[in-house]
Amino acid sequence: MKEIVYITDEIIQAEIMKLGNVGNRSAVVDELVRAYGLLDFCKMISSKRSTRADLLSFHSSDYIDCLLRYNDENDIEEVTEELQEYGLAYDCPMIEKVYNFATSVVGSTLTAIDAVLEGASIAINWNGGWHHAQRDKATGFCYVNDIVIGIHKLRTRFQKVLYLDLDVHHGDGVEDAFSFSKYVMTVSFHQYEPGYFPGTGDVSDVGYGPGKGYTVNAPYARGIAGPAFVKYFHSIATDAYRAFKPDVCIVQCGGDVIVGDHLGGTNLIPDDCLKCVQEVLRWNTPLVFLGGGGYNVINTAKYWTQLTALIVGQTISRDIPENAFFMDYGPDFTLEVFPTHTKDHNTKDNLLENERCIKDNLERYVVKTV
Repeated sequence: MKEIVYITDEIIQAEIMKLGNVGNRSAVVDELVRAYGLLDFCKMISSKRSTRADLLSFHSSDYIDCLLRYNDENDIEEVTEELQEYGLAYDCPMIEKVYNFATSVVGSTLTAIDAVLEGASIAINWNGGWHHAQRDKATGFCYVNDIVIGIHKLRTRFQKVLYLDLDVHHGDGVEDAFSFSKYVMTVSFHQYEPGYFPGTGDVSDVGYGPGKGYTVNAPYARGIAGPAFVKYFHSIATDAYRAFKPDVCIVQCGGDVIVGDHLGGTNLIPDDCLKCVQEVLRWNTPLVFLGGGGYNVINTAKYWTQLTALIVGQTISRDIPENAFFMDYGPDFTLEVFPTHTKDHNTKDNLLENERCIKDNLERYVVKTV
């Protein structure tokens, strides 16, 4: 029987609330998951804090020292040159207890990783998934890269790690960290167009040196809809899985991929992404599921709750149960998220060309060397 663990903690909920762009999202998600009774089918584990040594397994000591120095600063009136150097301005402004926040976020993912290292089949941590942070810089609302740190720890037991990124934005921080590695394959599905953050992740970006071919980018244009996206995902993810033959997988499930997110641009509903994750659940590997972006809090809560139900094998009512945030689900009070009449700027030929390019790269660089 599969052991499924779910990471939850009120401390990290309080830490994440400091980020104005996601507010109380962590609490809203946990409350809805709990209201549906889904935690009865998981082993709940309280998140722990990470250590400085954990942070330094990826981030530079200068950057971590900077976070620590500003941890007790409550009133920063000007953006200094140092803060700008480390990306602690603009989209990643200095927040109260920033070092504590970093150790909470990384700790929650390491708690999930430890559970898998100790034998759990699946670990769920919707508090993780901050995929943009670089070694010595915060960027894209991400102050630390819990995913990279988690992958490093997974590799103490598992030789080959497959990373799948479903967030609407390119998983650049994770890709950059492993672009020279043939032991970590990164596969990112993301919206890609001029001026759209972070501006990276072309299908031609395949990694470097010994890691060439182990970076997979599956870009799409604005307005992509369910049928095309699900087919696109199944084709590319399956090819990557078969070519690489991973020992363990991490799946980043950013909620900004769902229609209605003000920083997104797709026309996808939760059911579309559930069909993608359903495919991953058929693979015979341990799995770690992480959150990520998601700036429409209610839609993200609906999405991650339905993902949790799928992972634990339960069917849930479409009607939202009574919970502490019940009134936020009005006016219909259901799990439904409806597609819009947004124009799909993707063409069948463009998506097929990307698929062919990715398949060719996998056959050229990965299949022949695995």
